[in-house]
Amino acid sequence: MVRFLVLNLKPTRKNTIRSITLAGMLLAILFVQEQLLVLVPQFQFTVVLIMVYAAIFPYRILMPLIAGYVLLDNIYMGTLNYLYFIPMLTAWLLLAFVSRKLRFKPFYIQTITAIAFGFVYGWIYLPARMIEQGVGIFWLYLKMDLPFEIMMAASNFVTVLLVYQPLRYSLERLIETEIKKM
Repeated sequence: MVRFLVLNLKPTRKNTIRSITLAGMLLAILFVQEQLLVLVPQFQFTVVLIMVYAAIFPYRILMPLIAGYVLLDNIYMGTLNYLYFIPMLTAWLLLAFVSRKLRFKPFYIQTITAIAFGFVYGWIYLPARMIEQGVGIFWLYLKMDLPFEIMMAASNFVTVLLVYQPLRYSLERLIETEIKKM
């Protein structure tokens, strides 16, 4: 298994440019796929992509990539305020951190993590909703958001089950091939 080869080479100018270029391409894929699938409720490849990225790339590439994605998404969707930005950033960074810690665990653990994230993502927004609409919104929010959390959990299950391993393998092979060319 290839682990971080392209990004842990000696920090020469050429390797830095390659790392930045790769991060930019990964960010573009992350952002564009979500915008293309925006009309399909709670279906996107964001979770599986972040899990794959977290399994392969070090934090120094992963964290700015996620921050860039959240910033770009919030600007594009017109939701750039702290009540959306902070919970979204927290949720995606949490997924990346957990996925990175679990990258060598059995596949079923990663699948369960993706399913659980469908619920955690919705719950992370709860404090912001309570600031915005009052503490009394707690149970109503949980009740109203539950169908969307279930849809996201189901979507995460399907996408991780079908795409995670082939995507991770392909990306690792691509990186390995690039290393041999250097």
